[in-house]
Order: sequence, then structure tokens, then C-alpha cells
Amino acid sequence: MTSAAGRSAVALRVWARGDLALEATVALLLGGGGSLVEGPWVRPGSFGAFWFDADTASAECGHLSGGERRVLAIAASLASANHPVDLGDAVTGLDPAALRCVLDAMAHAGGLRDLRSATRDHHEPR
Repeated sequence: MTSAAGRSAVALRVWARGDLALEATVALLLGGGGSLVEGPWVRPGSFGAFWFDADTASAECGHLSGGERRVLAIAASLASANHPVDLGDAVTGLDPAALRCVLDAMAHAGGLRDLRSATRDHHEPR
């Protein structure tokens, strides 16, 4: 992540603070090394602020890989009711790291803070 992207990341976290769905959106943008935070959907606001534009994310994602497009679509759906996504289709084929990021973000958006221990208890051998 470039230093400019790092500043954007901090500003996005400030923008999203207090809204679980927006906080989850920012987590998805920053997941996987933060490459999604450098797209045109991260828009500058006033006084050094940044915000996520779900409309731009939906329209200008053609240059991304299939997995990145699906993660960005999920982020857009969390940020805006105007961009619903079928999670069954969206998570199919994601690599394990991206899937974990999506599951963690969805758990955060839903108010569940400790998804890792909940899934480990039910699905992983001890």
C-alpha cells in the first residue's frame, strides 16, 4: 500500500466510524493488502476526508480480477442499499484469504465481533 493509500485508509476508517456496515466496507477495501483502497471509488472529500462511492465501484471495476470484483461488489452492497449482491454467487471461487475477509466483514456488519472463535468451535478440529 502506498503512503497515499495509507492516508486514504486512515481517512476511510474515520469516515466509517460508528456505522458497522461502513466499517465492514472499509475492512473489505483494506483486506488483501489494501489494493481496493486505491481505486476511483475512494473519493476525496473536504478537509482531507475520504469516502467510498458505491456507484463508482459498481461502474468502474472492469480492470479488477474476478475475486476483487466480487469483494468490491460485497463492499458496495454493505455501503448502499442500491447495490444488492447475491452472496452465494459473490463468494463462490474466492480464495481462502478473501473469503475469510468477507466473512469477518459480514460478521462485523451484523454486530458479531468474534467470528473466528465461533467458526473454529464448529468447523475446525481441536
